[in-house]
Amino acid sequence: MSNINIGKMNQEALQTIGEGDFIKFEYKHPVLEGKRALFTFVGSIRCYNDDCKLYYTVERLGQEMNVDYIKDGIMKVYNYDMMGQRTTYQFDLSKIVVLGYTFNNEAYRTKGVVA
Repeated sequence: MSNINIGKMNQEALQTIGEGDFIKFEYKHPVLEGKRALFTFVGSIRCYNDDCKLYYTVERLGQEMNVDYIKDGIMKVYNYDMMGQRTTYQFDLSKIVVLGYTFNNEAYRTKGVVA
């Protein structure tokens, strides 16, 4: 029997997302122990001083965190609060459940908790 590397499969799926595309995924709830929550991984183009690049964010219930990197089965995200304090989190990609690839369908982006 062969081993399937779920983390690597999820990493490759996330890295194929382009501008305006997104993937819904389920992961452990950030506050409620034992519950699961819905997150959205989004690709978008941002331009700074005529330098345009594809950036990724993870959204949940109207909040978002920027993706720092995706490698070795980890997705590290970060954001800054209004006082400039940096908050980070690392998603274990082997523990996310991809619910489907949704390309340019805004109706799914605001969903939050998995029952």
